[in-house]
Amino acid sequence: MKGIFITQNNKINLSPYTLITTNVIMLMGLFFFSCENTITDIPDNLDCNNIPNGSASIDDCGVCGGSNLDMDECGICFGSGYTDNCGVCDDDESNDCPKDCAGIDGGTAVVDECGECIVDGDHSTCIVINEINYNSDDDEFNPDDWVELYNPTSETISIENWKFKDENDEHVYTIDEVISLGADEYLVLCTNSSAFSDLFPDVENYIGDIGFGLESDGELIRLFDSNESLVDSVEYDNEYPWPTEPNGNGPTLELIHPSLDNNRAENWAASNSNNGTPGEINSVYDDE
Repeated sequence: MKGIFITQNNKINLSPYTLITTNVIMLMGLFFFSCENTITDIPDNLDCNNIPNGSASIDDCGVCGGSNLDMDECGICFGSGYTDNCGVCDDDESNDCPKDCAGIDGGTAVVDECGECIVDGDHSTCIVINEINYNSDDDEFNPDDWVELYNPTSETISIENWKFKDENDEHVYTIDEVISLGADEYLVLCTNSSAFSDLFPDVENYIGDIGFGLESDGELIRLFDSNESLVDSVEYDNEYPWPTEPNGNGPTLELIHPSLDNNRAENWAASNSNNGTPGEINSVYDDE
């Protein structure tokens, strides 16, 4: 074939692409090829749903467009974990922490042996340190040191295996007898039970010997139940604002009323008579 033959450019539309076919030019018996096969209008990118320029992405659980909705509270894909009331995240209900007696999730408050719910830093008021003889009048009357306990409740309370301590934790007297204090009953803890019984022959509700004395210049004394929960404590002193007469002058230190805070000096008074009132109502008792 002589002459010039030019093929027609054929465009094939394959939406969204345009394919341009090869142009063939024959000039003077010679073939010339012009390769113009190109793909135009290609989108910038496809998202995970094959949508051009879409915004969907694969989340941490491998789900396209999932936005981590298949992840539980613990960060586990397709898990069933949750955060319990103690802040622990797992799927085990057996280790969920219970409420304590004060209604606190995972709290440490406990019901003591007086039946009271005791929060940390607090203590029961079921048995009260009610009278203290820390420095007797040595010249005339010396039953040695003693402390009186009192039950102001309407219930009988077992004090078996309760512990009495001063501020030294190595000074411990354990009530290892089977003893209960009934409502409105008293019990005297003696340093020297023999001397005490000689000088108070009418008092029968006492036990001892506790094995250690009380400091005449003041100290902390404490009462614990058998679970080591603090029941009562008093940090008395022999100087104002505490009454000073009980320091070797005959009177004892008496609580004015068992409902009062016995760590406050103004709630104590020197007994109205020398030697105090062990095992019975205080001489300074005031119900008003």
